[in-house]
Amino acid sequence: MQRADAFLLDSLINFGPMWLLIGIGYAIDEKSSGDSGEIPAAILSWVGIIAMVVTTVVQLIREGRTGQTVGKKAFGIRAVRDHDGFMPGIGLALSRRLCQFLNWPLLALGWWWAIWDTKKQTFADKITGVVVVTAATGPTQQPAAGGQ
Repeated sequence: MQRADAFLLDSLINFGPMWLLIGIGYAIDEKSSGDSGEIPAAILSWVGIIAMVVTTVVQLIREGRTGQTVGKKAFGIRAVRDHDGFMPGIGLALSRRLCQFLNWPLLALGWWWAIWDTKKQTFADKITGVVVVTAATGPTQQPAAGGQ
């Protein structure tokens, strides 16, 4: 349940400002006469899209470095590499994020899979070799370069 709550909070953080600004822009455009509202509406929409991209990238970097997005931190969980328990790194976090699209086909079976899986992994977690654990589990940083 913590994973679902963290996912919902992260979705709200990543996409909420965009939808709010697009909605305000739409309202401005609808209430204005003629073409006078198109430019402010377009500006608000683009600002919303830029905000979504920035927050998504910041969340991705956070998850790569610490194993936690804002949502995961709020609910006391983190993503770590299954084979050594260290943080995933930005590349693996990005790969996992892209693989999460594979969780949606067939009635979101990939997301439901985590309910009965022994390691509580979704399809994306299995593909990328990541597990989600409680935040107190595992190291808090990457090992030093050089394999020590």
